[in-house]
Amino acid sequence: MLIDYKRVLCPVQFDNNSLAALAVAKEIARQNKGKLFVMHVVSAHTDPTRVGGAAMAAHDEKIAQEELAKLEKEQLADIDHEVIRRLGNPAEEVGKAEHEFGIDLVVMATHGRTGVSHLVLGSVAERVVREAVCPVLTIRAK
Repeated sequence: MLIDYKRVLCPVQFDNNSLAALAVAKEIARQNKGKLFVMHVVSAHTDPTRVGGAAMAAHDEKIAQEELAKLEKEQLADIDHEVIRRLGNPAEEVGKAEHEFGIDLVVMATHGRTGVSHLVLGSVAERVVREAVCPVLTIRAK
């Protein structure tokens, strides 16, 4: 059975793990003559109502915008793509985008945390895998 992944979503955080996942997502989209959706979520953990919170959130959004523009210019110019920027809970926003854009496959990085760090930090990838309605491919960089 051959599965066409025409609409591939790749959430990125601009670290090496995310860039490794992006390379895989890009190749899958290219092989399937599909479209790559690259998404960055600025975490809503920063409370804009707290002292300095609004400035921190604005700074995070500005950095994300700059990084996405750089990524688009350097790595996405040769493929059909759309860049998505969101503010919120990363796992929830990936799920919303999956429905909104009719995604066939999510390709995302995982840090492979275990133990206490996993309990404290949680896992966006784990939640996406649990809640996704399409296949999810997780990439762990070496």
